[in-house]
Amino acid sequence: MRRFIVARALLVGTALAPPYLVLLAANGTQRAASLGGLVLAAALAALLSSYVWGRFSDRSSRRVMVIAGALAAVALMLALGAQWTGLARTQPWAIPVVLFLLMLSYHGVRQGRATHLVDMAGPQTRAGFTAVSNTIVGCFLLLAGALGAVVASVSVPIVIGLFLVMSVAGAYCAAQLQEVQT
Repeated sequence: MRRFIVARALLVGTALAPPYLVLLAANGTQRAASLGGLVLAAALAALLSSYVWGRFSDRSSRRVMVIAGALAAVALMLALGAQWTGLARTQPWAIPVVLFLLMLSYHGVRQGRATHLVDMAGPQTRAGFTAVSNTIVGCFLLLAGALGAVVASVSVPIVIGLFLVMSVAGAYCAAQLQEVQT
């Protein structure tokens, strides 16, 4: 249970990073039209991810969390690369593509952790495991969100870098979990 909570807590960057991608897009010369691309990217990721992650998590929720964490790390690396090369400021498609990948990973993390918890806990312990996990991860989410806001006042790319490191660590921790699907 401890490893699961640590992996889940480290993967909260997939939920916290999207607003910072919007900030990257807003720093450029793009106008309100780019917001439509971001909304479309997030919606398309939600539509596509439901079926794919759902089927995959029935086979291995642990592997879904690992792949989703790794995908988040790739997306966040691309965001930093787009910022560094100037694509985030000049190309209206750059950040929506990154957001699509990040939201795809976010939905994978959600599906993987939900399936893993259900399959890991028996009917008698499921409610307790869920309550403990949600409480601890909720506290971590508040702390990570507050820290992200403070660091963002200095540099948005640093916040994205922190979420990237968390995603890599979360994928690694998820890889250490036991397989719970039979």
